[in-house]
Amino acid sequence: MDSYAKQWLQFAFPFYLWIIIIVIIQLCRKYGKISRLMGSHAVPVLSTLTFLSYTKLVRTIVIVLHKREVTLHCTNESVKSVSLWYEDPNVEYAKGKHAGLFGFALLVSVFFVMPYTLFLLCHPVLEKYLSHFKLFKSWSRFKPIIDAYSGPMKDDYRFWPGLLLMARIPMLITVTFLKNESRVLLLAVAAFILSLSFIFGGVYSKKLNNIIEFWFLLNLSIIASLSIAFTDDSQVLIWYNTCLSVFIASCILIVVYHVYLQLSHMKCYDALIKKFFKKQGEDDDPLLDVTESHLTVDQQRREIVPSSTDYIRRRESVIDLY
Repeated sequence: MDSYAKQWLQFAFPFYLWIIIIVIIQLCRKYGKISRLMGSHAVPVLSTLTFLSYTKLVRTIVIVLHKREVTLHCTNESVKSVSLWYEDPNVEYAKGKHAGLFGFALLVSVFFVMPYTLFLLCHPVLEKYLSHFKLFKSWSRFKPIIDAYSGPMKDDYRFWPGLLLMARIPMLITVTFLKNESRVLLLAVAAFILSLSFIFGGVYSKKLNNIIEFWFLLNLSIIASLSIAFTDDSQVLIWYNTCLSVFIASCILIVVYHVYLQLSHMKCYDALIKKFFKKQGEDDDPLLDVTESHLTVDQQRREIVPSSTDYIRRRESVIDLY
C-alpha cells in the first residue's frame, strides 16, 4: 500500500466511527428499546471519539499539505522548479491523483478542524453573551455536546478542552516538519499546560481529575526531558519504553475503575456478587462441620455409654417435681 492510499485510510477511519455513533443516536431517538439499552452515553461517546480523532486528522492534513520544491536543470540550460508531495516525491503536488486528496484535506480543515477548535475554545463566551440572540436560537441543541466536554470543568475554566486542542496544533506541525526540534517544543507545551494548571489551581471540579491530568502531563514532560538530556539512542529508548509502560498501566487502571463504576450501578452485578459470596459461604460450611465433629476418644465414649455424672446432670430438680 502506497502513501496515497494510507492517507485516505487515515481520513476514512474517524469518519467511519462517527457515522456508526450518529446512526446509533438517531436509532435511540426513534426506538425506545435501543434508547434504554444505550442509556445516555451515545452523545458523550461521539464527543470523546471526535476529540480523540482530532489529532489524527490534523496530522493527516499536515502530511497531505506538506510539499517540497525541486529544481530541475534541463538539457537546454533552462531551470524548472517543480512542486512535489513531500510524502511521495513521485507524485506532483496538488495535481493528478494528489489533487483529490489535497482538496479533501482542505475541506476537512475548513469545515471541521477550524470550527471544532473555535467551538470548544469560545463556547463559554458564545453561551454567556450570544445565546439570547435570534441567530443563536438553536444553541440549545449543542448543549449535550458542550456538557460532555466541559461538564467536568469548573465554571470559569470551561474553555480548557479547546486550549488543549490549540496546544496540539504547533506540536503536530513541528513533529511533521522539524523532527529534531519536536522534543523541545513538546517539553515547552507540556510545561506551559502544567504551569497554567497550577496557576488556575486545578481546572476540574473533582480533585481526582486534576491529579490524573497532572500525572500524565508530568510523565510527558519527563519523556521529552530525558530525550533531550541523553544523546545515546539506546538510553533514550529505555527511558521512553519505561515511561510508556507507566502510561499504559495508568490507562488500564483508569479503564478498570470506570468499568467497576458502571457495573456497580447495575442490579445484575449486585445479584451476582451476592450469589458469589453466598456460594462461598456454603462451601465453607462443610469445613466448619468437620472441625466441629472432630471429637476426642473420651467424648465419643461418653456419647455411646453415658456416665453417672451425666445422669446426675440430666436429672430434674426435686423442687420442680413437687
